[in-house]
This record gives sequence, structure tokens and C-alpha cells, in this order.
Amino acid sequence: MSISRPLLASSYTSIEKRGERLDAVRKELNLVINALPTQIHPTERSLYLEAILDDLSDRDDAAWTVWPQDVYMLALTAIKSLGRNPVGSETLLSNENFPILLHHSGLPFSSMFSSTRPPPTPFSASARETLKILANLLVLHEEGRHVMASSGGAKAIARALAGKDINGEEVVYEKEEDYLERLFLLGRLGFLVTIERPRAVGVMVDTEDIVESLVGHFTNLQSTPANHMALGELLKMTNNIIRFYPYTNKSIGNSLAEIEQWSEIFDPLLYPILCHFYNIPFIDLSPPLSHAIHVLLSIPFLTRLLPTWHSVPSAPPSPPISNASPTSSMKNLLSKLSNMSTSQNHNKKSSSSSSPTGESLIPPNHRKTPSPSSSRRSSGSTTTNRPTVPSPSTQDPSALPTRLLKILDHFFDTYLPWPKKPDDTLPQGLVPDEMLPPLLLLLTRAAAGSEPIRVILKDTLLPSTLDRSPEAGPLENRKGTLGNLLRLMGCAGHTQCKNTAGELMWAICKGDAVDLCVEVGYGNAAGLLFQKGLSGPPAKIEEIPNPEYQAQADDEPQSQPPKSSTSINIQPATPTIPKHHTVPPSSATERNPITSLSNDYTKEVDEMTEEEKEREAERLFVLFDRLEKNPVISMNKPQEQGGGKVSMMDMMREKLNSGRFEESHEDDDVQRRREEEQDKKDEEEARKEIEDYKKRLGRK
Repeated sequence: MSISRPLLASSYTSIEKRGERLDAVRKELNLVINALPTQIHPTERSLYLEAILDDLSDRDDAAWTVWPQDVYMLALTAIKSLGRNPVGSETLLSNENFPILLHHSGLPFSSMFSSTRPPPTPFSASARETLKILANLLVLHEEGRHVMASSGGAKAIARALAGKDINGEEVVYEKEEDYLERLFLLGRLGFLVTIERPRAVGVMVDTEDIVESLVGHFTNLQSTPANHMALGELLKMTNNIIRFYPYTNKSIGNSLAEIEQWSEIFDPLLYPILCHFYNIPFIDLSPPLSHAIHVLLSIPFLTRLLPTWHSVPSAPPSPPISNASPTSSMKNLLSKLSNMSTSQNHNKKSSSSSSPTGESLIPPNHRKTPSPSSSRRSSGSTTTNRPTVPSPSTQDPSALPTRLLKILDHFFDTYLPWPKKPDDTLPQGLVPDEMLPPLLLLLTRAAAGSEPIRVILKDTLLPSTLDRSPEAGPLENRKGTLGNLLRLMGCAGHTQCKNTAGELMWAICKGDAVDLCVEVGYGNAAGLLFQKGLSGPPAKIEEIPNPEYQAQADDEPQSQPPKSSTSINIQPATPTIPKHHTVPPSSATERNPITSLSNDYTKEVDEMTEEEKEREAERLFVLFDRLEKNPVISMNKPQEQGGGKVSMMDMMREKLNSGRFEESHEDDDVQRRREEEQDKKDEEEARKEIEDYKKRLGRK
């Protein structure tokens, strides 16, 4: 068929005066756009690109200067189609061709084109089509990212996100769809150009105020499905900016375990990203929710940020309907946020404890008329470097862990419904080690960095009312979040999930190995403890706290919790038994150290009725009768009694009549008491040795 014949670049280059023969040009460009991948040889692809780019160059007789808009768009679309194949499209990266693409992209670059041939407007269809060409080029060619960065791409993207053109003037758009598509493409280009390029990120942050622009876009974008693609790309770029920023002060903690890279300039990003995290209308681990989790994972739980971490953002305002300019929509949003901030700050004692005005969340270059709040700011002010702290009425430390646990439960309900185990056959394409670790790590960091969140997580996963009876089954086999986490800790095929689930339980128990074993059992914690260099179950079965003694313990002064740490590496386990697990010796209910289930040894015989005891005795006599008839096994009298074989039934009857069984039970009770006393002595000696060891290390 003619449609599948190979295409040759000569059929395009042979058209003379392509600025005038529009029908022939349209025909050839449409053939290129609709061609199958096998119809164009890599050599011909390169020749096609050279010819079309020559028509888009800065020559005085370049065809694009006289082309109508539809032919101009066909030429750009043909370049996009040809550039989707990495073989043969390398010519786009040449020193002659790459500047041509930059000029037609509408990005604020210093163009080498003549002033008589200006670039297209930033929000035009041709500019957005060229941005798609650049995005594909940077995805397929790693060299393209280097060329883009060395050409000043990071600076140009930051300016474009700030709503500026090459002259620093405000850029306006007419359609919301155009704004969203360009925002998506700018986010994609920004993500690609910042990969492992600290210098480029430094320019975007320190010179072009990219953080202020991102905060403005995150605040302006609603968490609706129509915005998810643009939101996802902005979140990916934000994660790169936080990760690759050239930090000067890399240590923000007091110990090696607390060292983390962070700058105060990124503080304003937390609140708007949290807003999207709560407002995204689904709980699947898919973009943009998964991207939001990745960004939140990069933000530490510093003391100054804890009020924001504990906040519950209000629902975002409804976007105003306008197709003329972003200025009016920004003003309406600005007015609402300013009113919200005014009411929140009404009773504040000082501006240092109040939240910044809503105006600071909007890039100033999107506004033509400064608001009253912005007029109070000096031109060099950096108020956006302060975190946006919500009003105290919106503080709820349980909101973050509750949302994260819902996402975790939804994942298991969808892909690993109970009683399915992680090591069982999974749906094709599902890789838990790629999906769950960021979520589990964020929970871990929250538990390690915020004591209220840790307490909430422990009360949720390990409540005092948890049914620990053996009849309810092992903890790791139960339905629910705790069972899911324990099954992850014991799985063999998903190492990352296993480690991160273990770290979460470790953080919830404050890094106390004894507390961890008491709560989930040594059988579930053994792998994690071995990995941390700890081994062996508790020396004594831990007892379930008595409510009366628990109340007394709560009245005692408690030591202050450790300062919030931003690292998931918690201090080594304290080998002492936690105070809240100490109960009087009279308590009869104890926990099994391996399973963490309750044991009650006094019930096994006392709960048997007389009929049950008689039936058990009959079974024993039947067994003895079988043993007696066994020719291999025989019983003899002691030599003092004359020796010879004796019937087992006669021996049992003799012992019952003589009362020797009762004596045996009494001896067992005495032996048991001796063993308990010895255990107490050993435990006390171990505690003294630990205290001496701590004193030698200089601990209190």
C-alpha cells in the first residue's frame, strides 16, 4: 500500500519556494506526522529535521515568517513526531538547531534571532508545541538536559513559572486550558533540567525566587482531576529542588543521627503541599498523591515546622471563572486569603507567631496592582521564607497519621486483601518495594519527629484494648493495619517493605527493643532486632499492666520526651524494662514473649470440670494399657522390692492409694517457687549491671 511506502526527505526539500507552495508543504508535513515508525529511516529522519528547522531559522527568507498559522503548527508538529525516536533525532541538539527551538518555545531566553522576527507569545499554541518538542528531547537524550542547562534553561524556566517574559514583564493568558498545559510542560522541563544539577537549582532558588513562584502555583491550583497532571510535574520538580539544592549548612541537628539537608527558604512549601495532600480526592498510591508523599518525605519535622505539620488545611477557595487574564483571578484569591489571614491574626500577640498574609502566597508578577498587604513589604523582603502557620483552631496532630494509614489500608484492601500475604502471587506489574516504602518512611519520620503523632500511632496500632487472647489468633495473622505491618515485617520477597515496616514499628516504640517485643512479640521483631545488632527475647515474660497500678504510674512525674528528631535513625535500644510495663507480682496474667499474646497458667486445670477430669484419666489409663501390652516396653520393680515385672495399672493404683501423686504436686509447687525467686534475683542482678554500665558511660 502507498501509505506504508518509505518516506524520503527529498520529497520535502525538492519543493521550491516553500513559503509560497503551501498545499505541497501541507501534504508533505501531514505525511510525516501520520507516518509509521518504520516508514522513515534514521538518516531520512535527520534530513527531514534539518530541512524543517532550516525553514524555522533566522534567515531573512525563512519560510516560517510568511507561513500562515496552520502551516507553522504543522511544521512544529512534524518536528515533534520525528523527535519521538531517539535514533536520528540527535541533530536537534546541535549548536545550530537547539537555539531555533528555544526561540520558538516562547521561554524568556536571550534569543539570537533578529528583533524583526520575535518569538511567539508564551501561551500560544506554537510555543506550547515547541515546549513539547523540548520535553521529549530531554527525556530521550541525557545530553539534551546538559545542553538545556548550559543554555540557561533553569533560569528561563524559573522566570516563566514566575509569569515573566524576557523583559521581566507580566505574561497573561486567555484560556485556563492554555495555562494548565504550559504549567505542565514547564514543570516537566524543570524536573528534567534539575536532575543532579545543584548549580542550576541554586540559580532557580537564590536568583529567581522559584520557591515563591511554586508556592503561588500550589496555592492557585485546585486538587481537581483536571489539574492533576500539572500538579504532579510541579511536585516532581519541587522534590528535585529540595534534593539537589546546594546547601551551605548541612547539619541542622545536634548529633550525627540528626544531620539533614534543609534550608529555611523552603519552609513556605510545606503548607500548600499539605493542602494538596489532604484535598486530593482519592487515596490510591498514584500521581499526584504519590508525588506529594515524596515531597513531604523530603521536609524535616523541625520544631518550627511542627505547628504546620499538625495543621489541618481548610478546603481551598473555588477558582473564579475568567478567561481574560490571570490578574483578576489572582486578585480574587488574594482577597480571600488576605481576609482569612486577617481573621487568623486578630488575637496574635506578635507578627512572629502569626501566619503570613495570603498575599505572600501569590507570585507578585501575576498582579498588576499591589494589595495593601503587599505594600507593607519592602522590595527586598523575604517574608515567604517563614512557614505559613495555620490558626490554633485547625491544629490536629492525628490528621496526618490518619490520612497516611488510610492510604496504607486502601493499598492492602485493593492489592493484598486479608488473608493474602505479601509473598503470595501479586497482580502483574505490582511492585510493593516501589510503592509502599515512601509511605512507610513518612510515617516513620512523623513518629520519630513528633511525639504527639507517635503517641497517636501507638494508640491506633497498639491500643491497650487490643485483644491478646490466644483464641483471637497470632497478631501477624489478624485483619487490619497492625496485621498488615507485621506481615510486611515477616515477608521475604520485598526487602524494602520489610525494612521500612520494621523501622515504623521501631519508631513507634521509641527505639526500645523491650517495648517492641512486649507489644508485637519477639517472633515478629526478631528480624529487625537482628538487623540492628540486637538478639535474644526478653529474659522474663512481660506482664500486662494492671489498670490500678497504671493509674498510679501515670500520676508519677514523667521525664520529658526527647527533642523532635528529623532522622529515622533512632538511638539504640534501652535494655531496661519500660516503667509503664511494671506491675505487681500478684498479677496473674502474663504475655508470651514470643507471640505477645496473654497466658494464664492457672486456668488450664482449674477450668476443667469433674467429668472432664474423669475423661482425661480414662484416656491416660487406655494409654498405659497399650504401653503395658507393648512387648518392647516393660516395667520392673526396684531391686529392693525383689525386682520382676509389674503391671503399669497396678503401679498407678498403688501410687494413688499411697498419696504419692499429691506429694509430687507439692514438690512441683516448691520447685516452681524456687525458680521464680531465682528469676527475680537474676533479673535484679541484671538491672544492677546495666545501671553500672550506664554510669561508666556517663549516663544518668
